[in-house]
Amino acid sequence: VLSDGIGTVAPSEVTEIEGTVTKTNIKDMVEALANCENVILVVGYGMAVTEAQYSIAEICAMLRAKVIKVRFTIHPVAGRMPGQCNVLLAEASMPYDIVLEMDEINDDWQ
Repeated sequence: VLSDGIGTVAPSEVTEIEGTVTKTNIKDMVEALANCENVILVVGYGMAVTEAQYSIAEICAMLRAKVIKVRFTIHPVAGRMPGQCNVLLAEASMPYDIVLEMDEINDDWQ
């Protein structure tokens, strides 16, 4: 999660988290991304709520400048309405050829 719901109201009930949570920080995240050859960013409603499409576009531009392959995938029901995430990424000037639907990129996960 690169951006969270800043300014949103936290739910009043506590949810039990199953599995392993790995905490990180910005420095470690930057280092990890800079050492990648291929990055798939999964965007959803959180991007819309936090208006993070411009920050994500900056991250994408920095990675692509380092010749790191960057693509986006969007779940078919991400956002409040179909196509919302696609519109937000287009608004942030993301090239259409790196924005893929989930079924177009599933085979690329390693």
